[in-house]
Amino acid sequence: MAAVDKKTFKREPQTTEDAGSRGQQQKRQRVERQKAQPTGELKIDARKLWEVLRRGDLDAEVRKVKMKEMMDMLRGHIKEVTFKHDMSRVVQTCLKYGNDEQRSEIAAELNGSYVDLSRSQYGRYILMRILKYCPKYRDEVIKSFYGHVRKLVRHKEAAHVLEECFAVYANSKQKWNLVAEFYGREFAVFKSIDGPKSLDAVLATTPQKRETAMDSLKSTVTPLLEKGTVQYSIVHRALLDYIRFADPSERQQVIETMRELVVEILHTRDGAHAAMLCLLYGSVKDRKAMLKAFKPYLQRICCEEYGYAVLVEALDCIDDTVFVNKAVLQDVCGMMSELLADQYGRRIPLFVLGGRNPHYVGSDALQ
Repeated sequence: MAAVDKKTFKREPQTTEDAGSRGQQQKRQRVERQKAQPTGELKIDARKLWEVLRRGDLDAEVRKVKMKEMMDMLRGHIKEVTFKHDMSRVVQTCLKYGNDEQRSEIAAELNGSYVDLSRSQYGRYILMRILKYCPKYRDEVIKSFYGHVRKLVRHKEAAHVLEECFAVYANSKQKWNLVAEFYGREFAVFKSIDGPKSLDAVLATTPQKRETAMDSLKSTVTPLLEKGTVQYSIVHRALLDYIRFADPSERQQVIETMRELVVEILHTRDGAHAAMLCLLYGSVKDRKAMLKAFKPYLQRICCEEYGYAVLVEALDCIDDTVFVNKAVLQDVCGMMSELLADQYGRRIPLFVLGGRNPHYVGSDALQ
């Protein structure tokens, strides 16, 4: 059989008209697939209206009219469409530009789905907007997390919402109810109204719970340290409590695990306190590893509200002056003008020159 000339089978070069017609055909097919979905027509109409509503230069009166049209369109279907990328943006815009009544209507319709929203790649942004624009529903969002905290803090998406609740919107009692779930199942199930608000208070009244609380804390903290997800303030509180109350041998194991991660927890009060305890209880090897981790971020640490106190603690407890000079002081001298201009940064050279003088160094760094 004669060989077939492959050149005869080459396709004709695609023209611009062919490419355009193919693109139009694909677009029509996509629209048809969307229309075939239960809420397909709704999504298409809502996106068209959203293109007008999201404009920053839209007249206020026109925006009110468009918002009413959008709410009439979405009413009763919000929960069905919020987990999609495009419709998530539509709902976010409604929360941003709607009045209090419209925002509350959206939050009320989504009530009962807050945990699922927090786990959604796109739904979590809606929950963030509810926390920001719907103060009446903040308590409902926070309460919905009760019993789920240990799972949510390990979830890629939900951890951001949990952090927003804990660090920005929760009061002291709500913060305790959230973080207390790290101490055992009992705290996840029973939420007392007038009970203790710290682990110190719990152990002061019921010291027999210490072993259970420490085991539960360890089982929660260890996976987070192994994954390196220690940037959240609720985790900083758990780390601080564990370092304070754990047995010396177990505390040392945690310090060895987190000595490379200490630099990531210096931006909160609890995190800085935990880092200071790591320096205080850690071995010489641990302290040197922590200072080496600090080196690339030294100026930022010096100028942070809580970070500077950790550096003061390091200068105070490390006896190897040669190592301290190489790891910290040489760089501090090189950035002296920037440090002296900062309200926290200037405390580092003042501590080096004046020592533990509360007139020059904040009390948080000296306690």
